[in-house]
Amino acid sequence: MDIYLDNASTTPVFEEVIKQLPVWTRNFYANPNSIHKLGQKVKNEIEKVRQNIANIINESTENIIFTSGATESNNTIIKGYIEKTKKREILISSIEHKSVLNVAKYLAKKGIKIKFLKVDENGKIDLDYLKKSLSKETALACIIHTNNETGVKQDIKEISKILKEHEIPLFSDTVQSFIKEDIDFQDIDFYSVSGHKINSIKGIGLLVKKKDLSPLIHGGGQENGFRSGTQNVIGILAIGKAIEIWDKNKEEYKKNLKQLKETFETRIKEEIPDIKIVSEKVERANSISCLIFPKVDAQSLVISLGRQGVYLSSGSACSSGTPTPSHVLLAYGYSEEEALKAIRVSFGVFNSLEEVEESVLKIKKSFEKIYKFSF
Repeated sequence: MDIYLDNASTTPVFEEVIKQLPVWTRNFYANPNSIHKLGQKVKNEIEKVRQNIANIINESTENIIFTSGATESNNTIIKGYIEKTKKREILISSIEHKSVLNVAKYLAKKGIKIKFLKVDENGKIDLDYLKKSLSKETALACIIHTNNETGVKQDIKEISKILKEHEIPLFSDTVQSFIKEDIDFQDIDFYSVSGHKINSIKGIGLLVKKKDLSPLIHGGGQENGFRSGTQNVIGILAIGKAIEIWDKNKEEYKKNLKQLKETFETRIKEEIPDIKIVSEKVERANSISCLIFPKVDAQSLVISLGRQGVYLSSGSACSSGTPTPSHVLLAYGYSEEEALKAIRVSFGVFNSLEEVEESVLKIKKSFEKIYKFSF
């Protein structure tokens, strides 16, 4: 059987969403910006979704902007806020997703000063270093809520408290934690969400803003002037439905995901005692486990497991055939050699304990086979 354990990368779509796709496509084809009856019918459906999401996250509807996904949301928030302020400095954690890191690199070329925040060996933001990094020129702090590679959750409430004392807004990428984990959104000024991480379709996301932004995309002024372009109606209905399903079943999903992760980590340590679970002792997402294997490179392991029908990710990127160690693990203090031995196992709502047991045995089998031929 195929075992999909790469849910932090993307998730299978809820069956309820899949069933509605042809219905939505057939019934809501009109342009929501048209003033005729059919257009207004579609607009009303979009606003129902926006209102429902606002109710779930306890937010104003005017602060919810639909986008094409988290990458666009992250770009819009960071670039859009910098354009609205005279301050020319950004604080950014060293463990952000590339859609945040590369925005920072772009802005650095435009003269914006970027200060990178250190993390400790468990991947938690060094709060003392954060305090020392603040200045009168600091416009924004960008700190991911839950890391996409290790699942480590930041102390957002404490971070927010520090920033509020200096009137500095907080932007947090909540892609891996939105609706899946408990988040106090009152502590965050801007955050981003991706539909395909929560069992919706790809090509849809949203951002939440509590302060003014300049738009990234200019045109017809859709989304209250913050995101021009005809709305992705089917995507909006799909993400709305997925959020609704998650909200309805959240406690059950959280409990199941936690059981899957804890069972997996217990069993993998029994089968491979020398394995290291990254940040094992700190609070992590229910769905993500990052493992460093002794003496076996992750890419070989991932390829071997894929041949056996077990699908997960390595902690490294591959460019021109050369693996590159994870910047996240390097920031934690791991060596390049250790970082190249890391894999990410990420669980979803469709996984089972039977799959966990089967995957552990196959991981052990692949590990032993590669280890045998490597030494």
